[in-house]
Formats: sequence, structure tokens, C-alpha cells
Amino acid sequence: MKNWPKWSLAVSLIGLVVAQLGCQPDPGEALNDRKRRENEAEIEAYLRQNNLTAEKDPTTGLYIIKTKAVPTGQAPTEGDEVKYYFVQKRLDDVIVDSSEIAAQKPSVATIGAPQAITARLYNSLQLLKEGEKAIVLAPFDITDNKSGNLLLPAFTPVRYDIEVVSVRTEDEQIQDYLVANKLTAAEKTTSGLRFLLTKAYPDSAQVKTGQTAKVKYTGRLLNGNQFDMNSTGLDWSVGTSQGIAAWDEALVKMRVGEKATIVLPSSIGYGPTGSRNQTTGVYTIPPYSPLMFEMEVVSAK
Repeated sequence: MKNWPKWSLAVSLIGLVVAQLGCQPDPGEALNDRKRRENEAEIEAYLRQNNLTAEKDPTTGLYIIKTKAVPTGQAPTEGDEVKYYFVQKRLDDVIVDSSEIAAQKPSVATIGAPQAITARLYNSLQLLKEGEKAIVLAPFDITDNKSGNLLLPAFTPVRYDIEVVSVRTEDEQIQDYLVANKLTAAEKTTSGLRFLLTKAYPDSAQVKTGQTAKVKYTGRLLNGNQFDMNSTGLDWSVGTSQGIAAWDEALVKMRVGEKATIVLPSSIGYGPTGSRNQTTGVYTIPPYSPLMFEMEVVSAK
């Protein structure tokens, strides 16, 4: 038994080496896959430590803990506007980002449109209904910036605390705008166009398809941001699909000298592609944007 201490030490060292080897990544395993696996292990440990039970979404891999469920709430679909509050944290509770909660200014995202937010947050919003609150634990996403930063290193799992304030379809957004701006007298056509004549000239000439109408206008998003205007008059070939369909529909309802306010869904506007500044590439009209125009027909020939 004289050699027992040496034998015991040797066995311990062998066990340590085996254990370390067992923790080493498979050299054939892709980095993204390994990091994702490690993130999920961290999240599972976080759930145990905080006595939380989560549902794992099979498509996104997000872990959802609903702290307020609204089964009858409106679920967001493509083209819907979602207003929400969020706080993003690392799993050690260091806050990384948040919306303007104290100022009561929710963040806004449009489902189906390019986003300025991370894929993890965007995917989280699609799993919640209007009025719901949730804790979302998210492994890194391959679309995230791999370089990371000092506050949020690359491949870091995060926690989101999210409250969905509202989910509004384009039609609901338009109706909200009409009520807020006292435009509820506007006619609604089968295309979804809202048309309100604000200055009438009943004895003037009616604008007809095939004519060229000179039109003064101001165009705004429903948040009030102006994206275009023409105070001298734009020549518009009526009914020739020169531009958005809403204009062709609205102009044949007008006479020379008349003014109107129109509010339109993106289906007769700039649709799911929106419109970009050709120089900067920045969206002047985001995808799925309902719009408002104030129009005046100067002439029609």
C-alpha cells in the first residue's frame, strides 16, 4: 500500500484530463452551432437559478415566459404596426438597451418591413399579442453583429422584458388618424381610399382620365412627417399609372380649383417596398405605410 498516494494522484489526474476533454468543443462542430448550444445551456441555467418556466418556440429558439397573457388580444401579421416597450439585459442583469419607458414613448415596428432592431427582438414581437407582457430569453442570432461591443460581447444571450402596447392594421391606423384629425367625414372607397373634399368648385370642369392635371400637394406619413411637396404644381397623367393608384382614383373625383385630403393604405400607395432616397438609400416612405396627401388641382387639359 506504499504506492497508494501516487496511484490515487494518477487516477485523479486522469479523471481531470478526461473531464476537461469532455468539455472541449467538437473540432468538427461549426462555431455558430457551438455558441448556440452554449447559449442555450446558459439560458437553461438562468431559468433554474431564477425558478422560471419557459416555453421554447420551435421556430426561433426563443424562450418565452408570459407574465401577462391576453388570449383574445390581436396578434400581429404582415403589414401591422406594433408599438411596444422593452428592456434588453444580459443574463447578469446589466441593461444593454431600452425604449423610452419613462417618457411613455413606445418603440414602433412594422411586421414584414426591414427593421432597425435586432432579429431577436423582432421575432419576439411576433410571438406576443396586443396587451401581453413577457420575459424573452434569446440565444445569439446569426444576423447579429458578430464583433459585439464592450457592453454586449459577441455571441451573448440576452433577456428582453417586453410589453406590446398596441397592434394596428393599416386600416386601423387610418381610422385612428381620421378620428385624431377630425376627418371622419371622409368617403371610404372599395380600395380603402379615404377622400374628403375640403374646397369645392361645383361649376368647374371635372378632371377626366387621359387628361394631364397640374397638382399642388403635400404628402405626409401618418406620424406627421412630411416626405414630399410641390407648391408650383406637378403634371400628372390621370389614369395612366404614372405613379401610385390612389392619385388616379382621387383626381377623377375632383374639379379644377378644388382641394381634397386623401388618406390611403399602402396597397394603393407604395406597398411592401416603400420608397427610398435614390442618393442615400434611406426610406422616405417605409414599406406598408399608409399615407396622407393634401391636394389641389390647378388645371386639367
